Amino acid sequence: MHNTEIIFKAAGEPEVNVCEIEKCKCKVCGKDITEGIPYNKVISSNFTNYDFLRDTNSKYICAACVWCISNPELRRNNFIADIRNLYLLKKNDLEEYLFNLSNYVSGEFVVGVTISFKKHNSFRCKVNINPDCFWIRQEDTEYIFDVKKLRPIYDLLNDAYMQFSKDEILSGQYRMASIEQFGLGKFREYEAVFRQYRGTAQFNLMIYMLNSERRNQIIQEKIKTKKEERKDGKCQKKSKSILQTEAQEMQQLALF
Repeated sequence: MHNTEIIFKAAGEPEVNVCEIEKCKCKVCGKDITEGIPYNKVISSNFTNYDFLRDTNSKYICAACVWCISNPELRRNNFIADIRNLYLLKKNDLEEYLFNLSNYVSGEFVVGVTISFKKHNSFRCKVNINPDCFWIRQEDTEYIFDVKKLRPIYDLLNDAYMQFSKDEILSGQYRMASIEQFGLGKFREYEAVFRQYRGTAQFNLMIYMLNSERRNQIIQEKIKTKKEERKDGKCQKKSKSILQTEAQEMQQLALF
């Protein structure tokens, strides 16, 4: 099944005003069609993905491709689709869906990720069948996402993100103070792994996926806990001082 066809079926095959035409191929996906829309009513002068068109000589586009190209939500969101479900995802949704994809899709499916929120992914996605190792179309880039291989690395990234910024992890340029707080031995262990993947599309995507809101919440909770511990420590110190004073007074009284 074609990528746009999967997405179109997942969306419930919305109504598209096509007209009957002589049998030809869809200009975008290349499948045989007898209904379609003239391509110049769908593809504007700003269109730049001509190298992805399956039949450049055709003058018509099928309903599925028309809907996918015209739908702004597919450009503004990350998405995953099989023939039954179309998931429109925000950045913070990616972690759950990409690492647990078998819970959300079955059969053929496509995955599209956007960073710019304006480029077409739908008709450029590769069709997948394995939810544990699949192709991601990320605008002008395409790469394999191997869940079992990348999950342990993502766990390390999440842990490192509690101490280092995304820019530090991306560039490999860390502040010495942060390294000392993280622990030199632990840092060397993590960095040895990161160095193998730094610069790859998969590494960049995983850093993009790191949840800043969750990180800030955890850090704030740690700060609050430390403040409470310091406060308790002062109270205990104060209590100890009071007890010592009382003991001294008791000793003095015992002399009389």
